[in-house]
Amino acid sequence: MKSLRKFVSGCFDLCTGCRICELACSAIKFGAYAPRKAHIAISIESEGLRAQPIVCIQCENAPCVYACPTNAIQRDEKLGAVVIYEEKCTGCRMCVIACPIEAIYFDVTTKKATKCDLCNGDPVCVKYCPTKALALRG
Repeated sequence: MKSLRKFVSGCFDLCTGCRICELACSAIKFGAYAPRKAHIAISIESEGLRAQPIVCIQCENAPCVYACPTNAIQRDEKLGAVVIYEEKCTGCRMCVIACPIEAIYFDVTTKKATKCDLCNGDPVCVKYCPTKALALRG
């Protein structure tokens, strides 16, 4: 049976570290150019010579789903993404701790967990990446 999982993959060979993906994500999700709030992050390593996109990979057996005590995190079968239902989130941060790639963030404004939800199947980070270092897979 084919997996319903979809995810954004990043290619460090193509990523220049321009961070346009962070700007696009934060603009769409939060209405402001605030990269620290983006659901994608660019890790710059090796004295600035290596840039690696970090974004939720929508794990097949997502640890965040199992860590959430209120069932606020579930896989949306239609979308193929693991999503956080904000109305159920108590802000306990167990999902943040459970995430193996540190792709779940705690929003200090809303006091809720937040992560990539694939922009309803059309991720803006992929759309605006000038080097095509990001792709929607699945």
